[in-house]
Amino acid sequence: MVPGEIVLIREGDRIPADGRLISVATLEVEESSLTGESVPVLKNVDTIALPKVPLGDRTNMVFMNTNVTRGRAEMVVTETSMSTQVGHIAKMLRETKAMPTPLTKQINQLIQIILIIAAATFVGVLALGLARGNSFDSLFQLGVALAVGSIPDALPAVVTTVLSLGTVAMAKKYAIIKRLSSVETLGSTSAICSDKTGTLTMNQMTVTTLVLPGASYHVTGHGYSTEGDIKRVAGEGATDLDSSRWNSGRCVW
Repeated sequence: MVPGEIVLIREGDRIPADGRLISVATLEVEESSLTGESVPVLKNVDTIALPKVPLGDRTNMVFMNTNVTRGRAEMVVTETSMSTQVGHIAKMLRETKAMPTPLTKQINQLIQIILIIAAATFVGVLALGLARGNSFDSLFQLGVALAVGSIPDALPAVVTTVLSLGTVAMAKKYAIIKRLSSVETLGSTSAICSDKTGTLTMNQMTVTTLVLPGASYHVTGHGYSTEGDIKRVAGEGATDLDSSRWNSGRCVW
């Protein structure tokens, strides 16, 4: 597939490349992989006059690896492979460099201090021994032995043990950590920013209002907790319901 080709797409197809729509019939495309919006976008062939339009507002374009949820259309291929929007994302991910974690920086600083102390010890032993008339070969071997012995061999094991304890602590809080280094990075996090209210959810739908013929009730409580009450808020002659008969007022799907 090359730019300029005309591709027919319909419901259930995965868009093979970025393209400009030239004919549509109630076309809707799911673009959550690019824009984060879970609702399918209704497409058209209208020209957009603005020079720079956000990706989610380009209703006359379709993009590679998005799915057609409804309708059919014809498109002219404009970009393929790494030139597509998905290709740009893949390129950014490939070029992103891993940043050292705070623990890694601290360990590097500790190692540098140890190496400086070891070098100073080596030079001091060598200078003091030569001043006393000792053999250079024996002093050199002694200095090397002291320098090598000053490096903590158990440091990797200690760091791994500490991170493992952190992983166990997180698991008790129902958080499974795939990489040990993530435990330290998460522990250094002071704020988590989210651009949407619906991105971080607990997947819980909770009843808050109960409407019956002639009466309305307010349900209190949160999540899967069994603590809560059902209080009457409207209706003549209605009384508060016995929460013990309604699982303490909680109904969760």
